[in-house]
Amino acid sequence: MEYKTPKVLEKKPVVAGFDLKTIVVIAASVLLFVFTVFSSFLMSLIFIAIGSIYVYINKKYPQKGELITLLKYGSSTKCIRINTQIKSLIKTNEPL
Repeated sequence: MEYKTPKVLEKKPVVAGFDLKTIVVIAASVLLFVFTVFSSFLMSLIFIAIGSIYVYINKKYPQKGELITLLKYGSSTKCIRINTQIKSLIKTNEPL
């Protein structure tokens, strides 16, 4: 017996142009802002900043693992390994 999922359930739920996980982060950051705005204004601004940074990163790097790949590339060493001597490279690339 095979079970088939309906095509409606195969799609990601989208609310106001954002996926569901982003909506939850936005709602959580807004609620934390509202509950902490009267006790510590600076702490409440941190919650708004966290939500806005999350939305910015999701819009800039939408593919899964794209940001991690970029961070790994940026933090890795960038060098070229050549198995020849420097003298031979200088001789072959001399200007005419």
